[in-house]
Amino acid sequence: MKILIWGVYIILVILFVLGSIYLSRKLINKFKMNRWVIAFAAPLILIIPKIFFENINPIIWAMLVFIFMVLCVLFFELNNGIYKEKQIKKALLIEKLDKTHSKK
Repeated sequence: MKILIWGVYIILVILFVLGSIYLSRKLINKFKMNRWVIAFAAPLILIIPKIFFENINPIIWAMLVFIFMVLCVLFFELNNGIYKEKQIKKALLIEKLDKTHSKK
């Protein structure tokens, strides 16, 4: 029975991560976001309620943790997009340099 519960838990976590990636890509295409604002705001979602409230309902706390996790995935997806964009620019620059050197 414990193995079944762990299996369901693992499947739910994988679906949550994949759903977060899908949502992140949709948000990135729709809105222009600053990755550093997201990086600094994400932990505040957990820190501020913990400071102001001693007892937080576990359901609300779980929702805050899920929001935090989605923002973390969003931050890493933004970084991934920036990295890919820089790699493409580097590849185009190298290709352009190769063409200019081959003409000489």
